[in-house]
Amino acid sequence: MSNRQARRELSRTQGTRPQRTPRASAPPPRRTGGGGSEIFTRPFVLIVAAVIVVLGAILVAVVATSGGGSSDDIASRLREKANDLPTDLANGMKLGKDDAPVKLTVYADFQCPFCLKFTGEQEIDIIEEFVKPGIVQLEYQNLPILGPESVRAALAGMCAADQNKFWEYHNKLFLVQAEAGQIDDEKLNVGRFSDENLKKYAVELGLDTEKFNQCLESSEHLDEVTEQQRTASSFGIRGTPGFLVNGQPLGAGTPANMDAWRSLFQQVQAQLATATAQAGSTATPEASPTGAASPAPTPTNAP
Repeated sequence: MSNRQARRELSRTQGTRPQRTPRASAPPPRRTGGGGSEIFTRPFVLIVAAVIVVLGAILVAVVATSGGGSSDDIASRLREKANDLPTDLANGMKLGKDDAPVKLTVYADFQCPFCLKFTGEQEIDIIEEFVKPGIVQLEYQNLPILGPESVRAALAGMCAADQNKFWEYHNKLFLVQAEAGQIDDEKLNVGRFSDENLKKYAVELGLDTEKFNQCLESSEHLDEVTEQQRTASSFGIRGTPGFLVNGQPLGAGTPANMDAWRSLFQQVQAQLATATAQAGSTATPEASPTGAASPAPTPTNAP
């Protein structure tokens, strides 16, 4: 067994989700704004944080049992689901209804083998079981930590998002990696995500290639990718994939398989429902607009 295989087996048996770490360390950027929308009020955040803390002890003990997991297995699943994406629910790099109670943010790198495993083994099922019914809204954010082709792929994905084709392009890039055997034999910056190939994938997906090529060649979204990296760092996310649930980082409590994701989503929904019910029961009733008014005092005549 190679050193790489040994490390992966150790991570698997420990029950925590493995992450791909950056190729080279860099000074952590200062925290900037972002990381959550205005719906994350303090009580809401505290509820989700409490769920994550409680579940953390359970989830870290869950051993990844998704089975198979080879590049060929994942390539087969990605091809099978390529035409089953709910593109009617796509909005740029988000997938799902805006009013979904659970917001799952994924920080990933298109060269990362663990991101590929998550996409092929669990993200597909999350979309089917939770995104389509309106329970989860999924959002992809870039964390390109594995070299120049990771950055170019991130930029290309955002150029595809400009045409609301991000999720098709996202699946294509991970399919390319799976077909090349990235899980079984990780290789980085070997030309799979050269500009030439990134443009070719856009052609295959039917994008407006003139707009796409201009966007990619100009690195139009570089500032946005950089900002996504800074935001990830502000949440303590250094490796990929990394996750937020309703604006809260999962950290060591990240689910390692679909059963653990189901438990997490169900717990978050239950806590939110309880909080909503409690808020309703303690609200002060408003005065009824049809209620009887107090009689006005009768004026007295002066003597």
